[in-house]
Amino acid sequence: MSDELVIATTPAQGIRVLALNRPAKRNALSQTLITALLEHLRQASQDDGVRVIVLTGSQTFFCAGADISEISELDAEAARGRRYLADLCTGMRSVRKPVLAAVEGMALGGGFEVAMMCDLIFAASNSRFGLPEVTIGLLPGAGGTQRLTSAVGKFKAMQMILLGRPISAEEARSAGLVAELYESGTVLDKVLETASTLAALSPTALSLAKEAICRSDDLGCDHEFERSLYYFAFGTKDKEEGVKAFLEKRPPNWQSR
Repeated sequence: MSDELVIATTPAQGIRVLALNRPAKRNALSQTLITALLEHLRQASQDDGVRVIVLTGSQTFFCAGADISEISELDAEAARGRRYLADLCTGMRSVRKPVLAAVEGMALGGGFEVAMMCDLIFAASNSRFGLPEVTIGLLPGAGGTQRLTSAVGKFKAMQMILLGRPISAEEARSAGLVAELYESGTVLDKVLETASTLAALSPTALSLAKEAICRSDDLGCDHEFERSLYYFAFGTKDKEEGVKAFLEKRPPNWQSR
């Protein structure tokens, strides 16, 4: 098994597959993994031979979200100073080629946010999606509050984020988050078929169409406001307690401050 955090392959002409590869941590987004992913995205973006990018994970976890062990070491000042997760958001947004998410298993927290940064999401019928950050005293900080609300509306977003409970793949499709559902174990192969269709189209037209849609999306979003609240949450006692309880595998004792 490769020890690379992101495995890049070119299974067909014009298609680059980037597979998150941190199985022991359920593909959790460590800063090292984020840096590797952004470098692969940069290379794929600059490669004229690549027309479509497919982002995937493992059979059981697309991505479990941010690395809790790293989060546990950050307070508000450190998170704000590092602009934690900002590089991921900026890097994904800068890709002008179509990016497809092929999701098997769980896409949680930052992992779900990464999927929502993609242009289309395809998933296995047994996949689950969620933003459970409130359960550790935080909130989504990589555009999740904005993108999810834009995709499913205020009240569904409130239900998912405030309760922190994952939804099924069928719920995600019904809500408009997921384009198609496939049998478990077949998602990547099916997505490659769609990628091949896109790769045969005009790269310029696809890039311009993507830019127009993303610009429309950005007009109603305030990612910096979300991020400022996210960094503020890093300085709260509830974040400290929530992360500690998670790592100690016990219920949190919230202090409401």
